[in-house]
Amino acid sequence: MALNVMLVEDQALIRMGIELAITKISQSEIVICSVAENGDDAVRKFTLAKPDVILMDMHMPGMDGLEACKQIRVIDKHAKIIFLTNNDAVEDVFSAFSSGASGYCLKDVKPDTLVDFIRKAYEGAISVDPRIAADMLRFLTTREAMPDLKATAQMNGTCLNARDAEVLGQMINGSAGEIMTVNTKLSIINILNKIASLSDTGRTKAYSELGDTVAVSDKYELIELLGRGGMGTVYKAMNKSSGDLVAIKVLTPGSASAWQRFVQEASMLTKLSHQSVVKVFDFLVDHDGTAYMIMELVDGPSLMNVVDCGGAIIEKEAVPIFLRCAEALEHLHRAGVVHRDLKPSNIILFCEDEKTIIPKVVDFGVSKFSNLLSADRLTLQGEVLGSPLYMSPEQCRGEDVTFQSDIYSFGCVMFEVLTGFPPFVGANYFETMNLHSYAPVPNLRASKIGRHALSSAIIEIVEKCLAKSPHDRYESAELLVQTLSFVKTIHR
Repeated sequence: MALNVMLVEDQALIRMGIELAITKISQSEIVICSVAENGDDAVRKFTLAKPDVILMDMHMPGMDGLEACKQIRVIDKHAKIIFLTNNDAVEDVFSAFSSGASGYCLKDVKPDTLVDFIRKAYEGAISVDPRIAADMLRFLTTREAMPDLKATAQMNGTCLNARDAEVLGQMINGSAGEIMTVNTKLSIINILNKIASLSDTGRTKAYSELGDTVAVSDKYELIELLGRGGMGTVYKAMNKSSGDLVAIKVLTPGSASAWQRFVQEASMLTKLSHQSVVKVFDFLVDHDGTAYMIMELVDGPSLMNVVDCGGAIIEKEAVPIFLRCAEALEHLHRAGVVHRDLKPSNIILFCEDEKTIIPKVVDFGVSKFSNLLSADRLTLQGEVLGSPLYMSPEQCRGEDVTFQSDIYSFGCVMFEVLTGFPPFVGANYFETMNLHSYAPVPNLRASKIGRHALSSAIIEIVEKCLAKSPHDRYESAELLVQTLSFVKTIHR
């Protein structure tokens, strides 16, 4: 199977030369699956292309390679990126590896070496051009590079923990001659692996804003794994002092962007109070820097579980669930929150009694405040986050999302609950997003669309939610609530 490579380079002739060289040397084992002319283009195309490895130029018009690397690593923390550049400045090399790069080489590198770098990156290894390695070692073994080894060492925006600082400190403080000896076996690759595993200063700042760290295991006992998501792992746990059961979402520190997004989610949820929105009780950080969000435990199946097991839900039973979800959406939007990932698996059904089902909207891992004028937005234009079966057309294109984007996703949820299947299902990720953007909504009035006949009122609601243009959908979740309330009265 061929390795798919995305080539990010602003010069057309250089792109052509690189592609020809790689194809010839690898004997078509490595193919260029996508090309981008700048960082913005690379971020926009990454999710669709899904390359195994990215070859990235450093300096390009618009967004440069470093920023593109950071943004792509937020979308996929496992993305493998090799910088292919004319820039041999040591500081920029370290910045590249601090951003999560898997390799760094100059553009005049031998084609067979570049092909070897691509293969190594795909296997998870880190590579550096031998012509740069010596300069990097000299930089690291210069005392000025690490002015304060007693405190947390910092270099070029990269944070080192105590152990990393100790290792590099030994190298600097008289151990330079031992760097390549049998005793230490420290090489430039050892150092780069350390640097690549470290986060940048943004997470350190986030730590300081959370106060003292705590040993979470002293307060809670983990009972079982409930699930994994894009932003963390969720466990069922028990409060040791009260015996209360809670859900704990765990995030191991990664990039600063991911960390800030997690902190944003926690801060956001602690300010929300609605019967159909999961409640967050606390936010803690353990001694090793792992974050824990202590949440209300919602004991029940997801809407997805119910549809998977029993198929479509009849309109009379579905509308009350829709209404409560729409009310939750209204509450979120009033607070300035766009969920961005509304789907059946993120709606948990809680049975308050034999007659009352309360849906709980959960998982705000990719949500954001909708202050479109904010200069420090974490979710940037061109960054595609969400689940493709439920993403709005504008979300599929990587454009800014609004409250109407949530309304579209909710329309997808209602369609699936009423029919048993999502409105748009392509053969792959790209085709599904293309259907959202251009295909007409399946006719809900067709007898074969679902097991149960649907009223004209609910059909009109779903179709309006699924309008391609945000301007043609409901102007607000409040209007959607009003319309669903009317439909509910029909079924009394």
